Amino acid sequence: MTSRLLKQLCELDIFTLMVFKNIYETGHANITARELSVSAPKISRCLSSLRLAFDDELFYRRQQKLKATPLAETLYQPVCDFIQSVYQIELQAKKSRDYRADDGIHIAVGYGLMSALSHICGQVEVRNQLGRIRLYKWQDESADLIHSGEMDLGLTLELPDNQELITTSLGDVVELGLICREDHPIWKNWPLLTLSEIARYPFVYFAIKGFNERIDPLELYCQQENIALNDIDCVSDIEEWYAHLLTMGSIAFAPATELCHIEQVTGLRTEILPKTEIEKLHRTISMPSFNLIEKSENYRRYNENQRQIIIDIVTRLLAFHGESDLRQFGT
Repeated sequence: MTSRLLKQLCELDIFTLMVFKNIYETGHANITARELSVSAPKISRCLSSLRLAFDDELFYRRQQKLKATPLAETLYQPVCDFIQSVYQIELQAKKSRDYRADDGIHIAVGYGLMSALSHICGQVEVRNQLGRIRLYKWQDESADLIHSGEMDLGLTLELPDNQELITTSLGDVVELGLICREDHPIWKNWPLLTLSEIARYPFVYFAIKGFNERIDPLELYCQQENIALNDIDCVSDIEEWYAHLLTMGSIAFAPATELCHIEQVTGLRTEILPKTEIEKLHRTISMPSFNLIEKSENYRRYNENQRQIIIDIVTRLLAFHGESDLRQFGT
């Protein structure tokens, strides 16, 4: 095959080959246009492209019909085989999508949402509306997995670098929980606690990409207010974070949506940080926003109704705090 012919063939689309097949079988351009639901001029353009690519008339008029040339006769079966192959590709792709759909929606979940979202998505009413949901921990490669179709969507505080993914802000972290050992001396002053008093004790924070991996809001607040904060540690592993709280006499903050899980850890106590103190932190660094990360609409395996339910769950969770609120949560 000459390079010129190969180039011409590569420029033909599947629809043009379907036009060839239909004209061959019907002998009429107008019938082809009607059966393929396009205009007659488009059929003429496709026929011109075919003639240019093969350097042959392909069809000539005889007794009010279009008759195939010898070359068109030899091309008919290979064109049919190629179109059938395309149909098979479509069928296999559909089967794969249907199989994955039966496997449920796969969601990568960032820090601050996993425990609360698990609680809600496990409720019978939610399962009946969403179907099966499988939750994964958001990791560095999660955005790439969403882009490749191995993961459906993400719910995270991070903003992925992949420009082809769509990011929708679902709301900021508003309520913060105060966490430390249940026998920590700071509880003697509860609920009259201030950031200044918290800064007197060891503090540990969980690093969140794009938010506090360089400096935590409490640390920045203390710098701005000339408050000594001599004992502060940053960790990137949740088990290390728990160990620090339990063994080092540390205090930590966490989104209120995580408190229902943290409360289950023996030896720890959680309370919502007073609103006045949260506002002080907000003035140093804007609280991170939870984001919905997904592919463009044409490539999603979930429907708009499922998507809206997930969005509603997250936005409503951000308005709740504590395990008692989660028990009352419903859709």
